[in-house]
Amino acid sequence: MYQKIGAASAAGMTGGLAFTGVNVLWLLLAGFALLAAGTAMLRILPKVRNQDR
Repeated sequence: MYQKIGAASAAGMTGGLAFTGVNVLWLLLAGFALLAAGTAMLRILPKVRNQDR
């Protein structure tokens, strides 16, 4: 737990950012969830139509 950065990367802990606890997989999952929520809101909300036509 308190090793140097070289020992952590040699142990196979390269899936996340160094010693921050942030995993790239969780960032991708959160981005997909935000994108899905945004597209769902666009489909649910009524569309604004121009009054000129």
